[in-house]
Amino acid sequence: MSAISFTLTRTMLLSTPTLLLVVALMQPALSSNLNSLHGIAFISVTTDNLTASTQFYTQVLGGMLVPELSFTFSGDSHYYRMFQKEILDARTQGVNPAQLGIPDIGDNGTHEVRGNFIIFDNGIIQLVEYVLRSSSSDIVFDIRDRRTSPCYIAAPHICFWVKDDVDFNHYIAELERKSHGLGFHQVKVNRPVTVHNEAERLAVPENQLGITFSNGDFAGLSFAYFKGPRGEQLELYQIQNQSRYHLGSDYCRRRGVATAFLDKHPDNRWKKAAGVSGQLYGMFQFGTRTDDLSKSVNFYTQVLGSELVHKPLQAVNVRGDDVENMLFQKEILDALSWGTEPRDIGVANVSLAGSDRLDHRFNLFDNYVVETLLYTAGKSLSDPKFNPRYNWSSPAYINNMHVAFLIDDNVDLNNFLHDTELKATRNKFPEFKVNRAVDVPRLGASVPLPQYSAAFTDGPLKGFNYVFAKGPAGEQLSFVQFKGPAAAKLKSALVRYSAVSTAFKETNPWARKEYDKFCSKYPSNPVIG
Repeated sequence: MSAISFTLTRTMLLSTPTLLLVVALMQPALSSNLNSLHGIAFISVTTDNLTASTQFYTQVLGGMLVPELSFTFSGDSHYYRMFQKEILDARTQGVNPAQLGIPDIGDNGTHEVRGNFIIFDNGIIQLVEYVLRSSSSDIVFDIRDRRTSPCYIAAPHICFWVKDDVDFNHYIAELERKSHGLGFHQVKVNRPVTVHNEAERLAVPENQLGITFSNGDFAGLSFAYFKGPRGEQLELYQIQNQSRYHLGSDYCRRRGVATAFLDKHPDNRWKKAAGVSGQLYGMFQFGTRTDDLSKSVNFYTQVLGSELVHKPLQAVNVRGDDVENMLFQKEILDALSWGTEPRDIGVANVSLAGSDRLDHRFNLFDNYVVETLLYTAGKSLSDPKFNPRYNWSSPAYINNMHVAFLIDDNVDLNNFLHDTELKATRNKFPEFKVNRAVDVPRLGASVPLPQYSAAFTDGPLKGFNYVFAKGPAGEQLSFVQFKGPAAAKLKSALVRYSAVSTAFKETNPWARKEYDKFCSKYPSNPVIG
């Protein structure tokens, strides 16, 4: 049993109130499908090479490009909706917005936004790049931070869900092999053992590439951390045995959708073409680093309507040498090569000899979770927090990501945004302010409702609408809506891939009672047909 699994077992068993767990399991099934927020629409990744990133997420991970939704756009409305917070920061500081990572995508600006949508089983990856405005230009607005530690506040990551019938360690080996064969040499999965160079990393035997918990509260969970083809932070989960059972109860209670809980779900041609590395159930989580775990959980549950995944699937006092290596091996090697201390580039010490700890919570939406993570500079939660921060917040930084929440197409998006701000204020999140589609003197300034957002009226995204905001720890969020032609294209793509979503009856297995058999194993949580 690994060091981390022992720590989790001992801590969680002592901190889990059995009575509360039983009471929680007896609560009636809830359905966010009746609400206006349909879970997570997509995770957006800023790239410096749209073509290469698209190739990785399709040919390596088995996603499907939706060419009918590929886009190019610019204009003042987009400039303010994406970057309003940063634009106002630049004015306050008296600097050119470009110095704060803001490409000028305004009406008379120099840059435009280009992007693709990639479909997976239960979610979508949106890839975006900011390029010079020219029909033939491929010069990217390239601004980045060499510090890549996932400990930085608001640092994001995407976790992909590996299928049950795949050997997890072999999956990691095949992911690297396939990636490197296509020229994605930056795709290097961290190892759970200490290495000092690339040769030692490559020499680790295949059966030791990931971390798998065989005992304790997380029994059956395997995970691994790695960087994507352009340096974005990615993660792998495989969820079996006890962990799968507990997670399944939360999905049934939520009436959430995941192909992991469907019998004989088709293995489509895109997954087959990718080979072993395409054997995924889609996404398990969007992870974001918070400076206040309780506050972030309250925001996602009380304001946006997620449900906290029940114990024992709440990580408490995560520590261990294997975890230290798996989370930070790339950054530890960076520090060695740069001649600096790992802590100086945002690396916590959660080794057994270290003085830090990691805690996280899963906030379940309709299709997967937002994971909120907290690092403490001490072994008690009452100790000071380890909260390194970037000095930038622009979504245009290369490898930055944000989570986009899907709003029902029968809801007026501008009313929803206005009401969500008010709800956030009532729930003591006054800092939550949605960007406006027009210039304003201060963040969150009062404007007429039609100036919150503006749907596309032509082009491939006709009927699509969006607006950006920052979460309670400064993490990038957006709220999006697909209507009209955009909704028809999205539904068609989801059906083509055999994806699942609560947004459409045709893609929602609950509408066909396809989870009844799976959820019948949870007698304290009867399925509502």
